[in-house]
Amino acid sequence: MRARTIKSWSILVLIIAYIVLYKFFIFENYMKYSEFISVSFLGVVLALSIIFLGFRKSKNTILGKNVFKIVLFYVVLAFFVMYGIGLIVGFLRNAYSRSIMSIFDNIFAPILIILLVEFIRYIFVSANKDKKVLINILTAVLIGFELVTTIRAFDITDLPVAFNITATVVLPCVFKNILLSYLTYHVGYRIPIFYRLIMDIYLFVVPLIPSLGDYVNSMILISLPILIYIGACGMVDDASNKSEPIFNKKRFTIWDIPIAIVLITLVALISGFFPHYMIGIGSDSMKPVISKGDAVILEKVNDKTKLKKGDIIAYNNGKLIIVHRIKKITGKGKNISYTMKGDANNGTDPRAVYRNQIQGIVRLKIPYIAWPTVWLTELFNS
Repeated sequence: MRARTIKSWSILVLIIAYIVLYKFFIFENYMKYSEFISVSFLGVVLALSIIFLGFRKSKNTILGKNVFKIVLFYVVLAFFVMYGIGLIVGFLRNAYSRSIMSIFDNIFAPILIILLVEFIRYIFVSANKDKKVLINILTAVLIGFELVTTIRAFDITDLPVAFNITATVVLPCVFKNILLSYLTYHVGYRIPIFYRLIMDIYLFVVPLIPSLGDYVNSMILISLPILIYIGACGMVDDASNKSEPIFNKKRFTIWDIPIAIVLITLVALISGFFPHYMIGIGSDSMKPVISKGDAVILEKVNDKTKLKKGDIIAYNNGKLIIVHRIKKITGKGKNISYTMKGDANNGTDPRAVYRNQIQGIVRLKIPYIAWPTVWLTELFNS
């Protein structure tokens, strides 16, 4: 028992030493190779963890299956909320997901780091289930590791910047790692790895990211682990009391199929993966053709797309995605520009629109379905 504790502490000290080394040496001198260095270090720590503490196989249990359903439910809900708000406030084109090779280059090292960290967490937690203090210390150390390798240098005396970093990076990282250690303790490594691969990697993959702003984004990233934790606690209590978890009481019905199809279609339309995607309308500037609260299906434009006078397009004006009609086309080739106008507006839009601003051409209108996100956005703005 004492030997195991000493070995556990040696792993903690090793990670802490690397955090200090990374902060004051690797970051300053070898930033270009920092991910490779971190992967190599974590590989060594994982090997030592297996040698020192052993590897216990994670079993598939009823508790694990039900906790996975909880995690999946809240993760899907979080994406619906994020992209639902994005229907109104607009989307940003992801700079990472330009091509398959760029996606692979960007996610390869982060995926390895996630896998290595979560296996280290699992081995450590499995070996120290009777010493929760050590598990708490490990969680704090892994929070430190993630923050040090994620946050770039900033002036700590600049209070607005420090507050923004705390709200958008530090607090989500803290809540996430507390949840991961809790899940690892009760159900093993599979669910934490699934959670991290979705929530930490999707930013490198999806072509369109909702322009939520720091406040809304941080609230979602903080609330999600809390909601999952509350749901998982209920499952753990049910398992401890030998009662039947709520997910086991519900049976699959034929009505789940069309519901699943609708949900998957909506996710596909708002994620931007495919040639067509959906945005919501937050004003009446295009009445009577398109009204506030409607959603429109856009077809992405490319170099071969022929736009003509009278087409209704969506363009990015720097802050919002605006859906208006082409009133006039000026110039040719790379110098082409478009004068836009809302059908219900008295005058044309104040600035000309260029090709790189255009997000898509409207192909279909779906009445009323964007009203929930309109109300939510107006509530945030108020």
